[in-house]
Amino acid sequence: MLIRCMRGRLTFKLYVVFTIVFIFIVTGYLFPQFKLNPIAPVTVAPGAPLKTSRHLSKALTVVFRQFEEFENDVADSVQSFVSAFPNMPVLVVSKNVPYPPFPFSVTNETLRNVKVISLELRLNAAPQELNPLTHISSEYVLFVPDSTRVSRRVLQLASTALSSTANMIAIGVGNAHLICQQIHWDYPNWTLQYNKSPQEKDCDAVHGQHALLMRTSLLKSLPEPFMLPFPESLYLQSTVRKVKVDIFNGKLAAGRGVLKTPAAKQRAARYMREHRSTLYKKLGVKVLQKDDGRLQWFGCKRDTPRCFPSVQGTPSYVLSGRNTPVCCRRNMRRAAHHVLRSLAAAGARCWLETTSLLGAVVSGDLLPWAEYAEVGVHAADVARVAWLSRGGVDDEGFVWERATKGRYYRVAYSSTNRVYALVLPFAAKNGTMTPADWVLAHQREFPERHLHPLAQIQFASKQAPAPNDARAFLDIKLGKNAVDRSLRLGPKLLYP
Repeated sequence: MLIRCMRGRLTFKLYVVFTIVFIFIVTGYLFPQFKLNPIAPVTVAPGAPLKTSRHLSKALTVVFRQFEEFENDVADSVQSFVSAFPNMPVLVVSKNVPYPPFPFSVTNETLRNVKVISLELRLNAAPQELNPLTHISSEYVLFVPDSTRVSRRVLQLASTALSSTANMIAIGVGNAHLICQQIHWDYPNWTLQYNKSPQEKDCDAVHGQHALLMRTSLLKSLPEPFMLPFPESLYLQSTVRKVKVDIFNGKLAAGRGVLKTPAAKQRAARYMREHRSTLYKKLGVKVLQKDDGRLQWFGCKRDTPRCFPSVQGTPSYVLSGRNTPVCCRRNMRRAAHHVLRSLAAAGARCWLETTSLLGAVVSGDLLPWAEYAEVGVHAADVARVAWLSRGGVDDEGFVWERATKGRYYRVAYSSTNRVYALVLPFAAKNGTMTPADWVLAHQREFPERHLHPLAQIQFASKQAPAPNDARAFLDIKLGKNAVDRSLRLGPKLLYP
Protein backbone atom coordinates (compact mmCIF):
# COMPACT_ATOMS: atom_id res chain seq x y z
CA MET A 1 0.00 0.00 0.00
CA LEU A 2 2.80 2.38 0.99
CA ILE A 3 4.69 1.54 -2.24
CA ARG A 4 1.59 2.36 -4.31
CA CYS A 5 1.19 5.69 -2.51
CA MET A 6 4.81 6.61 -3.18
CA ARG A 7 4.37 5.75 -6.88
CA GLY A 8 1.30 7.99 -7.13
CA ARG A 9 1.07 11.55 -8.36
CA LEU A 10 2.85 14.36 -6.52
CA THR A 11 -0.46 15.97 -5.54
CA PHE A 12 -1.64 12.78 -3.93
CA LYS A 13 1.65 12.51 -1.99
CA LEU A 14 1.24 16.02 -0.61
CA TYR A 15 -2.32 15.27 0.47
CA VAL A 16 -1.08 12.25 2.42
CA VAL A 17 1.71 14.22 4.15
CA PHE A 18 -0.65 17.09 5.09
CA THR A 19 -3.18 14.59 6.46
CA ILE A 20 -0.58 12.95 8.70
CA VAL A 21 0.66 16.31 9.99
CA PHE A 22 -2.90 17.49 10.65
CA ILE A 23 -3.65 14.32 12.64
CA PHE A 24 -0.54 14.87 14.84
CA ILE A 25 -1.43 18.54 15.52
CA VAL A 26 -5.03 17.78 16.46
CA THR A 27 -3.98 14.87 18.66
CA GLY A 28 -1.39 17.03 20.47
CA TYR A 29 -3.95 19.80 21.04
CA LEU A 30 -6.73 17.52 22.29
CA PHE A 31 -4.53 15.12 24.26
CA PRO A 32 -1.47 17.07 25.54
CA GLN A 33 -0.61 14.27 27.96
CA PHE A 34 0.42 12.14 24.96
CA LYS A 35 3.06 14.56 23.65
CA LEU A 36 6.21 12.90 22.45
CA ASN A 37 9.26 13.59 24.62
CA PRO A 38 7.59 16.16 26.90
CA ILE A 39 9.96 18.95 28.14
CA ALA A 40 9.78 19.72 31.82
CA PRO A 41 9.85 23.44 32.68
CA VAL A 42 13.23 24.83 33.78
CA THR A 43 13.15 25.92 37.40
CA VAL A 44 16.02 27.22 39.52
CA ALA A 45 15.69 26.95 43.27
CA PRO A 46 16.93 30.05 45.11
CA GLY A 47 20.60 29.63 45.97
CA ALA A 48 20.98 26.48 43.86
CA PRO A 49 24.19 26.11 41.79
CA LEU A 50 23.81 27.31 38.20
CA LYS A 51 25.23 24.45 36.14
CA THR A 52 23.80 24.93 32.66
CA SER A 53 23.66 27.85 30.29
CA ARG A 54 19.85 27.54 30.29
CA HIS A 55 19.75 27.98 34.07
CA LEU A 56 22.24 30.82 33.84
CA SER A 57 20.16 32.70 31.26
CA LYS A 58 17.10 32.55 33.49
CA ALA A 59 18.85 33.42 36.76
CA LEU A 60 21.29 36.14 35.66
CA THR A 61 20.96 39.70 34.31
CA VAL A 62 24.01 41.37 32.75
CA VAL A 63 24.40 45.10 33.42
CA PHE A 64 26.83 47.48 31.70
CA ARG A 65 27.42 50.59 33.81
CA GLN A 66 31.15 51.23 33.68
CA PHE A 67 31.94 52.83 30.32
CA GLU A 68 32.57 56.21 28.71
CA GLU A 69 29.69 57.43 26.58
CA PHE A 70 31.94 59.30 24.13
CA GLU A 71 34.07 56.22 23.31
CA ASN A 72 33.35 52.62 24.24
CA ASP A 73 33.18 48.98 23.16
CA VAL A 74 29.70 48.37 24.59
CA ALA A 75 28.13 47.21 21.31
CA ASP A 76 30.59 44.36 20.76
CA SER A 77 30.58 43.49 24.46
CA VAL A 78 26.78 43.18 24.39
CA GLN A 79 26.97 41.09 21.23
CA SER A 80 29.39 38.73 22.97
CA PHE A 81 26.86 38.00 25.71
CA VAL A 82 23.93 37.78 23.29
CA SER A 83 25.83 35.25 21.15
CA ALA A 84 26.71 33.09 24.14
CA PHE A 85 23.39 33.45 26.00
CA PRO A 86 20.61 34.55 23.58
CA ASN A 87 17.95 34.50 26.31
CA MET A 88 19.91 36.32 29.01
CA PRO A 89 18.61 39.84 29.87
CA VAL A 90 21.17 42.58 29.21
CA LEU A 91 20.86 46.17 30.50
CA VAL A 92 23.00 49.08 29.40
CA VAL A 93 22.64 51.86 32.00
CA SER A 94 23.88 55.32 31.03
CA LYS A 95 23.80 58.68 32.74
CA ASN A 96 22.26 60.41 29.71
CA VAL A 97 20.67 59.32 26.48
CA PRO A 98 23.73 57.78 24.76
CA TYR A 99 25.42 60.01 22.22
CA PRO A 100 26.75 59.02 19.86
CA PRO A 101 24.11 56.24 19.84
CA PHE A 102 25.21 52.63 20.23
CA PRO A 103 25.67 50.98 16.80
CA PHE A 104 22.89 48.47 17.39
CA SER A 105 19.10 48.53 17.50
CA VAL A 106 17.24 47.00 20.42
CA THR A 107 14.31 46.39 18.05
CA ASN A 108 16.40 43.74 16.31
CA GLU A 109 14.98 40.30 17.10
CA THR A 110 18.38 38.91 18.10
CA LEU A 111 18.68 41.77 20.65
CA ARG A 112 15.16 41.37 22.03
CA ASN A 113 16.51 40.92 25.58
CA VAL A 114 18.78 44.00 25.46
CA LYS A 115 17.55 47.28 26.98
CA VAL A 116 19.23 50.68 27.12
CA ILE A 117 18.22 52.61 30.25
CA SER A 118 18.97 56.34 30.59
CA LEU A 119 19.06 57.85 34.08
CA GLU A 120 18.57 61.34 32.66
CA LEU A 121 15.55 63.07 34.17
CA ARG A 122 12.65 63.18 31.72
CA LEU A 123 9.49 64.88 32.90
CA ASN A 124 7.30 62.69 30.71
CA ALA A 125 8.80 59.45 32.04
CA ALA A 126 7.21 57.20 34.63
CA PRO A 127 9.28 56.54 37.80
CA GLN A 128 9.91 52.92 36.86
CA GLU A 129 11.39 53.99 33.52
CA LEU A 130 14.16 55.88 35.32
CA ASN A 131 14.91 53.04 37.74
CA PRO A 132 16.99 50.17 36.29
CA LEU A 133 16.00 47.93 39.21
CA THR A 134 12.49 47.60 37.79
CA HIS A 135 14.02 45.84 34.77
CA ILE A 136 15.87 43.25 36.86
CA SER A 137 13.85 40.21 37.92
CA SER A 138 16.57 37.55 38.02
CA GLU A 139 18.16 36.22 41.18
CA TYR A 140 21.66 37.38 40.25
CA VAL A 141 23.21 40.42 38.59
CA LEU A 142 26.52 40.55 36.76
CA PHE A 143 28.02 44.03 36.38
CA VAL A 144 30.37 44.01 33.42
CA PRO A 145 32.91 46.74 32.56
CA ASP A 146 33.41 48.05 29.07
CA SER A 147 35.31 45.96 26.53
CA THR A 148 34.61 42.49 27.93
CA ARG A 149 34.05 39.15 26.21
CA VAL A 150 32.08 36.40 27.92
CA SER A 151 33.30 32.91 28.80
CA ARG A 152 30.56 30.36 29.50
CA ARG A 153 32.67 28.21 31.79
CA VAL A 154 33.91 31.16 33.87
CA LEU A 155 30.37 32.45 34.41
CA GLN A 156 29.06 29.03 35.38
CA LEU A 157 31.91 28.45 37.86
CA ALA A 158 31.55 31.95 39.33
CA SER A 159 27.79 31.51 39.70
CA THR A 160 28.34 28.20 41.47
CA ALA A 161 30.86 29.89 43.80
CA LEU A 162 28.39 32.66 44.61
CA SER A 163 25.67 30.08 45.30
CA SER A 164 27.82 28.52 48.00
CA THR A 165 28.76 31.79 49.77
CA ALA A 166 27.10 35.05 50.79
CA ASN A 167 29.83 37.18 49.23
CA MET A 168 29.98 39.10 46.01
CA ILE A 169 32.35 37.68 43.40
CA ALA A 170 34.87 39.81 41.48
CA ILE A 171 35.98 38.32 38.14
CA GLY A 172 39.05 39.78 36.47
CA VAL A 173 38.96 40.93 32.83
CA GLY A 174 41.90 40.24 30.53
CA ASN A 175 45.28 40.69 32.20
CA ALA A 176 43.99 42.99 34.96
CA HIS A 177 45.67 42.55 38.34
CA LEU A 178 43.00 42.71 41.02
CA ILE A 179 43.86 44.20 44.41
CA CYS A 180 41.84 43.41 47.51
CA GLN A 181 41.10 46.52 49.58
CA GLN A 182 39.78 47.20 53.05
CA ILE A 183 37.72 50.37 53.58
CA HIS A 184 37.58 52.36 56.79
CA TRP A 185 34.77 54.92 56.66
CA ASP A 186 35.27 57.33 59.57
CA TYR A 187 31.90 59.06 59.43
CA PRO A 188 32.35 61.42 62.44
CA ASN A 189 35.62 62.72 61.00
CA TRP A 190 34.54 62.93 57.35
CA THR A 191 37.41 60.62 56.33
CA LEU A 192 37.56 57.66 53.94
CA GLN A 193 40.55 55.34 54.04
CA TYR A 194 41.62 52.52 51.69
CA ASN A 195 44.17 49.86 52.67
CA LYS A 196 45.59 47.03 50.58
CA SER A 197 44.96 43.50 51.79
CA PRO A 198 47.21 40.53 50.85
CA GLN A 199 44.29 38.09 50.76
CA GLU A 200 41.71 37.51 48.04
CA LYS A 201 38.71 36.93 50.27
CA ASP A 202 36.61 39.13 52.53
CA CYS A 203 37.53 42.31 50.66
CA ASP A 204 35.56 45.50 51.11
CA ALA A 205 36.42 46.61 47.57
CA VAL A 206 38.41 45.39 44.58
CA HIS A 207 40.68 47.58 42.46
CA GLY A 208 41.36 46.70 38.82
CA GLN A 209 39.25 45.97 35.73
CA HIS A 210 36.71 43.34 36.79
CA ALA A 211 33.14 42.13 36.53
CA LEU A 212 31.07 41.85 39.70
CA LEU A 213 28.56 39.07 40.39
CA MET A 214 26.08 39.62 43.20
CA ARG A 215 22.58 38.81 44.36
CA THR A 216 19.77 41.05 43.17
CA SER A 217 18.34 41.18 46.70
CA LEU A 218 21.57 42.83 47.90
CA LEU A 219 21.58 45.25 44.97
CA LYS A 220 18.03 46.34 45.76
CA SER A 221 18.94 47.00 49.39
CA LEU A 222 21.46 49.72 48.43
CA PRO A 223 20.26 53.36 48.33
CA GLU A 224 21.89 54.37 45.01
CA PRO A 225 23.56 51.31 43.47
CA PHE A 226 24.12 52.85 40.00
CA MET A 227 25.85 56.04 41.16
CA LEU A 228 29.10 56.96 39.42
CA PRO A 229 31.99 56.33 39.71
CA PHE A 230 31.16 52.65 39.44
CA PRO A 231 31.83 50.25 41.13
CA GLU A 232 33.48 52.46 43.77
CA SER A 233 30.14 53.90 44.88
CA LEU A 234 28.61 50.43 45.12
CA TYR A 235 31.47 49.14 47.29
CA LEU A 236 31.06 52.04 49.71
CA GLN A 237 27.38 51.19 50.09
CA SER A 238 28.00 47.47 50.52
CA THR A 239 30.80 48.10 53.04
CA VAL A 240 28.35 49.89 55.34
CA ARG A 241 26.31 46.67 55.28
CA LYS A 242 29.44 44.61 56.03
CA VAL A 243 29.12 42.68 52.75
CA LYS A 244 32.42 41.21 51.56
CA VAL A 245 33.82 40.52 48.10
CA ASP A 246 35.84 37.47 47.03
CA ILE A 247 38.23 37.55 44.09
CA PHE A 248 37.52 34.69 41.68
CA ASN A 249 40.53 32.99 40.09
CA GLY A 250 38.91 32.77 36.65
CA LYS A 251 39.12 35.45 33.97
CA LEU A 252 36.80 36.98 31.40
CA ALA A 253 38.40 37.92 28.09
CA ALA A 254 39.18 41.53 27.19
CA GLY A 255 37.63 43.12 24.12
CA ARG A 256 38.72 45.91 21.83
CA GLY A 257 40.97 48.53 23.37
CA VAL A 258 39.43 51.96 23.97
CA LEU A 259 40.67 55.37 25.16
CA LYS A 260 43.99 55.01 23.35
CA THR A 261 44.66 58.68 22.60
CA PRO A 262 45.97 61.13 25.25
CA ALA A 263 42.95 63.38 24.67
CA ALA A 264 40.51 60.54 25.34
CA LYS A 265 42.40 59.48 28.47
CA GLN A 266 42.44 63.04 29.81
CA ARG A 267 38.74 63.43 29.14
CA ALA A 268 37.94 60.16 30.91
CA ALA A 269 40.16 61.14 33.86
CA ARG A 270 38.37 64.50 34.13
CA TYR A 271 34.97 62.81 34.18
CA MET A 272 36.21 60.40 36.83
CA ARG A 273 37.35 63.28 39.04
CA GLU A 274 33.99 65.01 38.62
CA HIS A 275 32.04 61.85 39.44
CA ARG A 276 34.18 61.13 42.49
CA SER A 277 33.88 64.71 43.73
CA THR A 278 30.08 64.53 43.38
CA LEU A 279 29.96 61.20 45.19
CA TYR A 280 32.12 62.41 48.07
CA LYS A 281 30.13 65.60 48.39
CA LYS A 282 26.94 63.55 48.79
CA LEU A 283 28.56 61.27 51.37
CA GLY A 284 30.37 64.05 53.22
CA VAL A 285 33.88 62.77 52.48
CA LYS A 286 36.35 65.62 53.00
CA VAL A 287 39.61 63.69 52.83
CA LEU A 288 40.58 60.42 51.15
CA GLN A 289 43.52 58.45 52.51
CA LYS A 290 44.81 56.15 49.80
CA ASP A 291 46.41 52.76 50.35
CA ASP A 292 49.87 54.28 49.76
CA GLY A 293 49.31 56.78 52.60
CA ARG A 294 48.73 59.85 50.43
CA LEU A 295 45.91 62.22 51.30
CA GLN A 296 43.51 63.67 48.75
CA TRP A 297 41.35 66.57 49.90
CA PHE A 298 37.78 67.13 48.75
CA GLY A 299 36.67 69.73 51.30
CA CYS A 300 36.81 73.51 51.36
CA LYS A 301 39.81 75.55 50.24
CA ARG A 302 40.87 79.18 50.53
CA ASP A 303 38.79 80.12 47.50
CA THR A 304 35.65 78.15 48.48
CA PRO A 305 33.15 78.65 51.33
CA ARG A 306 33.62 76.66 54.52
CA CYS A 307 31.74 73.38 54.92
CA PHE A 308 29.21 74.37 57.59
CA PRO A 309 26.72 77.24 57.88
CA SER A 310 26.76 80.10 60.39
CA VAL A 311 26.42 78.72 63.90
CA GLN A 312 23.27 79.54 65.83
CA GLY A 313 23.66 77.86 69.18
CA THR A 314 24.94 74.36 68.40
CA PRO A 315 26.93 73.79 65.17
CA SER A 316 25.12 71.80 62.48
CA TYR A 317 27.81 69.10 62.39
CA VAL A 318 27.45 68.46 66.15
CA LEU A 319 23.70 67.96 65.68
CA SER A 320 24.40 65.39 62.97
CA GLY A 321 26.79 63.44 65.21
CA ARG A 322 29.99 64.53 63.51
CA ASN A 323 33.09 66.54 64.33
CA THR A 324 34.24 69.71 62.61
CA PRO A 325 34.95 68.92 58.93
CA VAL A 326 38.63 68.04 58.74
CA CYS A 327 39.32 70.60 56.02
CA CYS A 328 37.79 73.37 58.16
CA ARG A 329 39.84 72.26 61.15
CA ARG A 330 42.99 72.32 59.01
CA ASN A 331 42.19 75.88 57.94
CA MET A 332 41.48 76.88 61.56
CA ARG A 333 44.95 75.66 62.51
CA ARG A 334 46.46 77.81 59.80
CA ALA A 335 44.50 80.84 60.95
CA ALA A 336 45.46 80.25 64.62
CA HIS A 337 49.17 79.88 63.86
CA HIS A 338 49.07 82.92 61.59
CA VAL A 339 47.50 85.02 64.35
CA LEU A 340 49.96 83.81 67.01
CA ARG A 341 52.90 84.48 64.70
CA SER A 342 51.63 87.95 63.74
CA LEU A 343 50.94 88.99 67.34
CA ALA A 344 54.31 87.73 68.55
CA ALA A 345 56.11 89.53 65.70
CA ALA A 346 54.45 92.79 66.77
CA GLY A 347 55.57 92.30 70.40
CA ALA A 348 52.07 91.58 71.76
CA ARG A 349 51.63 89.20 74.67
CA CYS A 350 49.32 86.42 73.50
CA TRP A 351 48.33 82.86 74.45
CA LEU A 352 45.97 80.05 73.54
CA GLU A 353 42.56 80.70 75.01
CA THR A 354 39.91 78.43 76.45
CA THR A 355 38.72 75.94 73.80
CA SER A 356 41.98 75.94 71.86
CA LEU A 357 43.97 75.50 75.08
CA LEU A 358 41.69 72.63 76.08
CA GLY A 359 42.36 70.92 72.77
CA ALA A 360 46.10 71.43 73.20
CA VAL A 361 46.01 69.86 76.69
CA VAL A 362 43.85 66.92 75.62
CA SER A 363 45.36 66.05 72.24
CA GLY A 364 47.92 68.69 71.22
CA ASP A 365 45.49 70.05 68.64
CA LEU A 366 42.21 71.85 68.21
CA LEU A 367 39.20 70.14 69.74
CA PRO A 368 37.64 67.72 67.21
CA TRP A 369 34.41 69.72 67.37
CA ALA A 370 35.95 73.22 67.47
CA GLU A 371 33.82 75.98 65.99
CA TYR A 372 36.78 78.39 65.85
CA ALA A 373 40.25 78.90 67.32
CA GLU A 374 40.72 81.19 70.33
CA VAL A 375 43.73 83.38 71.05
CA GLY A 376 44.00 85.73 74.02
CA VAL A 377 45.96 89.00 73.85
CA HIS A 378 46.89 91.62 76.45
CA ALA A 379 44.63 94.63 75.84
CA ALA A 380 47.55 97.02 76.44
CA ASP A 381 49.34 95.47 73.43
CA VAL A 382 46.54 95.68 70.89
CA ALA A 383 47.78 99.04 69.59
CA ARG A 384 51.09 97.41 68.65
CA VAL A 385 49.40 95.17 66.07
CA ALA A 386 48.67 97.22 62.98
CA TRP A 387 46.24 94.71 61.51
CA LEU A 388 44.10 94.77 64.67
CA SER A 389 43.91 98.55 64.43
CA ARG A 390 43.19 99.01 60.74
CA GLY A 391 41.80 95.63 59.66
CA GLY A 392 41.77 94.37 56.08
CA VAL A 393 43.38 91.60 54.07
CA ASP A 394 47.03 90.94 54.85
CA ASP A 395 49.75 89.77 52.49
CA GLU A 396 48.89 86.09 53.07
CA GLY A 397 45.19 86.52 52.33
CA PHE A 398 43.89 86.42 55.93
CA VAL A 399 41.10 88.90 56.71
CA TRP A 400 41.37 90.91 59.96
CA GLU A 401 38.06 92.29 61.26
CA ARG A 402 36.84 94.00 64.40
CA ALA A 403 33.49 92.91 65.81
CA THR A 404 30.64 95.34 65.31
CA LYS A 405 29.53 94.71 68.89
CA GLY A 406 32.18 94.39 71.56
CA ARG A 407 35.90 94.91 71.50
CA TYR A 408 37.22 91.68 70.04
CA TYR A 409 38.58 90.62 66.66
CA ARG A 410 38.20 87.86 64.14
CA VAL A 411 40.79 86.71 61.62
CA ALA A 412 39.20 84.74 58.77
CA TYR A 413 41.09 82.26 56.61
CA SER A 414 40.09 84.26 53.52
CA SER A 415 37.38 86.58 52.25
CA THR A 416 35.59 83.52 50.81
CA ASN A 417 36.34 80.89 53.42
CA ARG A 418 35.09 82.31 56.71
CA VAL A 419 36.71 79.79 59.05
CA TYR A 420 38.36 81.98 61.64
CA ALA A 421 40.36 82.51 64.81
CA LEU A 422 39.05 84.84 67.53
CA VAL A 423 41.43 87.38 69.08
CA LEU A 424 40.16 88.17 72.60
CA PRO A 425 41.72 91.11 74.49
CA PHE A 426 42.01 90.89 78.31
CA ALA A 427 42.75 93.96 80.43
CA ALA A 428 44.82 93.74 83.64
CA LYS A 429 43.25 95.25 86.77
CA ASN A 430 44.41 94.62 90.34
CA GLY A 431 46.06 91.33 89.43
CA THR A 432 43.06 90.05 87.47
CA MET A 433 42.70 89.68 83.70
CA THR A 434 39.22 90.83 82.68
CA PRO A 435 37.51 90.46 79.31
CA ALA A 436 37.76 93.83 77.58
CA ASP A 437 34.21 94.88 76.70
CA TRP A 438 32.97 91.60 75.25
CA VAL A 439 31.21 88.51 76.51
CA LEU A 440 31.38 84.83 75.52
CA ALA A 441 29.42 82.31 77.55
CA HIS A 442 32.46 80.24 78.52
CA GLN A 443 34.86 83.13 79.20
CA ARG A 444 35.72 84.23 82.73
CA GLU A 445 38.22 86.58 84.29
CA PHE A 446 41.31 84.89 85.71
CA PRO A 447 44.34 85.73 87.90
CA GLU A 448 47.12 87.51 86.07
CA ARG A 449 49.68 85.12 87.58
CA HIS A 450 48.69 82.52 84.94
CA LEU A 451 50.48 84.70 82.38
CA HIS A 452 53.65 85.30 84.39
CA PRO A 453 55.51 83.61 82.93
CA LEU A 454 53.82 82.21 79.83
CA ALA A 455 54.49 78.56 79.08
CA GLN A 456 54.81 76.68 75.79
CA ILE A 457 52.50 73.86 74.74
CA GLN A 458 52.27 71.56 71.72
CA PHE A 459 49.51 72.77 69.42
CA ALA A 460 48.85 71.47 65.90
CA SER A 461 52.43 70.23 65.38
CA LYS A 462 53.99 73.49 66.64
CA GLN A 463 54.81 75.14 69.95
CA ALA A 464 52.36 77.82 71.06
CA PRO A 465 52.28 80.20 74.09
CA ALA A 466 49.90 79.17 76.88
CA PRO A 467 49.06 79.97 80.53
CA ASN A 468 51.59 78.43 82.90
CA ASP A 469 49.10 76.16 84.70
CA ALA A 470 46.80 75.08 81.90
CA ARG A 471 44.57 72.71 83.88
CA ALA A 472 43.95 75.21 86.68
CA PHE A 473 43.31 77.90 84.07
CA LEU A 474 40.73 75.71 82.32
CA ASP A 475 39.03 74.90 85.62
CA ILE A 476 38.47 78.64 86.09
CA LYS A 477 37.06 79.04 82.59
CA LEU A 478 35.01 75.85 82.19
CA GLY A 479 34.42 74.61 85.71
CA LYS A 480 36.10 72.07 87.93
CA ASN A 481 37.81 69.07 86.27
CA ALA A 482 37.32 70.65 82.84
CA VAL A 483 39.79 68.33 81.08
CA ASP A 484 38.25 65.14 82.48
CA ARG A 485 34.73 66.33 81.74
CA SER A 486 35.75 67.21 78.20
CA LEU A 487 37.00 63.67 77.63
CA ARG A 488 33.74 62.31 78.97
CA LEU A 489 31.24 64.77 77.50
CA GLY A 490 32.85 65.85 74.23
CA PRO A 491 30.93 68.70 72.56
CA LYS A 492 28.25 68.52 75.28
CA LEU A 493 30.72 70.42 77.46
CA LEU A 494 29.79 73.59 75.55
CA TYR A 495 26.69 72.49 73.58
CA PRO A 496 24.58 70.59 76.14
